[in-house]
Amino acid sequence: MLLVRHGLPDYRGGQPGDECPGPPLSEVGRLQALQAAAALTTFAPVAVHSSPLSRARQTAELIGQRLRVPVRVDGELREWHRTERLYEVSVRMARWLVRWLRGNESCAAVVAHASPLLAMLRSALYLPHVGWHKPGTPDVLELSSADRFEASMASIFELTIAEDTIAARCVFHPRPRVHFLRDKTAQARPPWPVPGGAESVLVRRANWLALVGYRAPAP
Repeated sequence: MLLVRHGLPDYRGGQPGDECPGPPLSEVGRLQALQAAAALTTFAPVAVHSSPLSRARQTAELIGQRLRVPVRVDGELREWHRTERLYEVSVRMARWLVRWLRGNESCAAVVAHASPLLAMLRSALYLPHVGWHKPGTPDVLELSSADRFEASMASIFELTIAEDTIAARCVFHPRPRVHFLRDKTAQARPPWPVPGGAESVLVRRANWLALVGYRAPAP
């Protein structure tokens, strides 16, 4: 599974980021999405699953056009809403992952948002879920579990699922490399340390896969 964060949004219209339709992609965001689409060609996903918010859906459509595969919009992949707790985001992303594992797609791209994607990685790798987000203090974050991954705009994470292990790694960052927005200004550096950067790889035994009825396809 290839987890793709959307490209850089255009917040000039004042749309809230956690409400549909949300802000669209900016011109920079479109360029980032096109770079991500080119990087995905080496993986040959058979479908693209997308959050319903505009910035993710537009990113997914550019990827789908490049790969010539269908784009499937799913509300479970939406952004972390202000009314949700991080735990609730983790539950719905784990639920989506289990549903995908029970399907028949050998490889798929998933276009969504930083918090849900990191929540899915935590669930897949069986890592602790911590209260890393501090309301009102966006620059104060705890470094733990999957948050060590550098989730820049339009970055790609590879999640490899085998019979008894799961491995995750970040495989692509576009240029310009944008991590977050502060006062609607793109910031090129993350607000927390990122050990290893794109080379960070996490591998965990995945005995829980038997609980969802998953069996790796025969080679």
